[in-house]
Amino acid sequence: MADKRRQSVKQRGSIFTAVYEGDSFVQHFEKRGAREIIIMDAAGKPLRSTVSQRRTFVYAAQLHPLAKMARNVVRDLDPANDVTFLRIRSETHEVHMSLNPEFMVVVIQKLKARKR
Repeated sequence: MADKRRQSVKQRGSIFTAVYEGDSFVQHFEKRGAREIIIMDAAGKPLRSTVSQRRTFVYAAQLHPLAKMARNVVRDLDPANDVTFLRIRSETHEVHMSLNPEFMVVVIQKLKARKR
């Protein structure tokens, strides 16, 4: 079942292509606990993903504007500076975004439950 979740359906004629389990890029992040990986271009259009197409577009629609806002805030504070990495943490997940002028890499990790 986990294999099915990691492999997305490849659609003909679509810009969306799947990242397969044998991909060394995916294996590198899986060793570190990554659950989902999304690669987007500078405009926020998803290029590759390890999750379903619907979920990929939902993440892209929400994270791309957030990255633009973060970049604008940093540039307002110091015009010579730029955001290269953004980390967002909630109680259950952690989102790591590597920002580049040409593309964006988003890695989503599920956090381990804490003992209280």
